[in-house]
Amino acid sequence: MSAMTRRGFLAAAGTLAAAAATSACGGGGGGAGANSLTWWDHQNQLEKAKTDIFGKFAKSPGGVPVQYTYYNPAKMGQALQLAKQSDQLPDIHSNAGLLLPAPALVAAGWAQPLDLSDAAKARVQDSLIEGLHIFDGKIYAFPVFSHQSYSTVTWFNTELVGRAGLDPQAPPKTYDEFRAAARAVQSSSGGATYGWVWNIGMPERMGAQVHDMAQAAGFAGSLGVRFDTGEFAFHADEYLDVIEFLVSLRVDKLLVPGANSWADDVARARWMAGVAAYYFDGPWCPGVALKNTPEFGKKLGVGPILVPEAGTTVTTYHLPPAGDYWLSPSSKKAAAANTLLSDYFTTEDYSRQIAATMSQPPRDIAVVEQSQAHPAYKKLVSWFQESVFLAPEPIAGNKDLQQVQIATKPVVPGLGDIVQGALTGDITNVRAALTKLSSDNAKQRDLAIAAAKSKGAQVSLDDYAFPNWKPGADYLKPMYAKR
Repeated sequence: MSAMTRRGFLAAAGTLAAAAATSACGGGGGGAGANSLTWWDHQNQLEKAKTDIFGKFAKSPGGVPVQYTYYNPAKMGQALQLAKQSDQLPDIHSNAGLLLPAPALVAAGWAQPLDLSDAAKARVQDSLIEGLHIFDGKIYAFPVFSHQSYSTVTWFNTELVGRAGLDPQAPPKTYDEFRAAARAVQSSSGGATYGWVWNIGMPERMGAQVHDMAQAAGFAGSLGVRFDTGEFAFHADEYLDVIEFLVSLRVDKLLVPGANSWADDVARARWMAGVAAYYFDGPWCPGVALKNTPEFGKKLGVGPILVPEAGTTVTTYHLPPAGDYWLSPSSKKAAAANTLLSDYFTTEDYSRQIAATMSQPPRDIAVVEQSQAHPAYKKLVSWFQESVFLAPEPIAGNKDLQQVQIATKPVVPGLGDIVQGALTGDITNVRAALTKLSSDNAKQRDLAIAAAKSKGAQVSLDDYAFPNWKPGADYLKPMYAKR
């Protein structure tokens, strides 16, 4: 994680001050005070579910009021950095925007171990991994979401699509179909509506979305690393094809002008206002979009992640989900925080609440079908269950890789920066930029491996290769010992 610039520090300070002012009334039934527990996260669509939980917790034996503060993911990292510098971290927080892996954050003092109840441990045990959720044998976090998800969903406005003579029940599936559909909407409106809008002002988010699209295009790896060999391959044809497709939408003037600086909240709001027909976003989109404008549900349509050619079966692979809620080391309400997390956030009931709020699919993904979620969300989750498989996680095969992660420095510019540069026209030779990204990441990993070895870690490049990986299947725990 790079140091804050002066401008970034001042922006974060303003955000932190605003949060302090607006969260005093709190999501948990109490104002600021020594008896309150503070909670920050970026899960806007889950606010109602958490507010209900916080209210129940405050009235329970041993419970306390909870001050809840929401941050846009694009701003949360800076706010957390400033809060840590000024010793004002909330009791519980998510890690959105902190550009370091969990082992490095734990090593840097961002969290303390949880003391979950035995019942809570039993509920989450199967989803915990040493080096991802457990450190030195102690649980620091647990996932509340399923791995069966991708973040580049084709959401669209059925009303605008219908006006263009397109069938809302037959959304585009390929690059060419999407380009034609976007052009048809734009032409039929006389230019009043654009074809597509995206959160181009969020490089980190765009990077994750392009990773997903590359997998759907056939890339057999995760986060730019091939499963079978462990080699970095950002320069693979699948990545280049995805980025060239996205750039073509800008070249064809199907992208809303001015979107280059927009974060997801702005891009989503413009899409909902009818500025564009199509919007790429994660499964959380309806949870956010319909929270304050439920009437938009009548126009909400969904299509799967796009593929290059007709007839291609959508297949993506996702790593085991990370931990979501972390307990700050400076918390003076650790006992109350552990009770809150144990009794409410590890349960199947919370999975049902997540499903109802249409966030990422919950850890117990089967509950979605019985939920009151929008039909488009249910349809999407059914696609996830058919097309998203568990990817191998190197650290699950060798926990010493924690030391490699701690020693690894982020490579800048990253994939999202390159995608952003390609869309704005600042980067014209995308293949060269991607090739350099592969090379720089490989060099950084080599340095980190050497640093980890110097401290006694038993690690090598072989830890990143999974020759027994098979397409279209989950990589399960017993497979790590057989590769």
